[in-house]
Amino acid sequence: ENNPTPLVLNLHGYSSNAGQQMIYSEFYSIADSEGFILIHPEGTTDPNGFQFWNSENLFPIDDVGFLSALIDQIVLEYNINTNRVYSMGMSNGGFMSYKLACELSDKIAAIASVTGSMSTNQITLCNPNSPTPVMQIHGTSDPTVLYDGSLGIASIENVISFWININN
Repeated sequence: ENNPTPLVLNLHGYSSNAGQQMIYSEFYSIADSEGFILIHPEGTTDPNGFQFWNSENLFPIDDVGFLSALIDQIVLEYNINTNRVYSMGMSNGGFMSYKLACELSDKIAAIASVTGSMSTNQITLCNPNSPTPVMQIHGTSDPTVLYDGSLGIASIENVISFWININN
């Protein structure tokens, strides 16, 4: 088939992994029915043995570069619609999706974050090259990433306000 196919990155949360994210999110059936390629990348292992995305530059690991190169490689091997490349993520994967929206807006068409947010530092440093639509799914009773924010983590309302301003 000659129709270029959309690509979706589905990023796991802290201490999870690609296989768990695949099972947890159950997006493979949606990918089949809607006709997009779904990739579950694997984060790096931190000193405690947990897998993560370096959304906060806490380690000398270039996850933006890794995911950008991964997209490039998939585009080389498959007929991808490069105007329809998306990132979604759970928790730490949501933080990383926001980082991609900030730093890789030339390749990422839109992002979705489930239980993720942005750090206040991410918001300060975020300067996308183009508007990037975002979807945020978050519970007000989330005990891990607080809806109202916490030390160094923006409230969900502040994150959404930030993107409303960026995206006009």
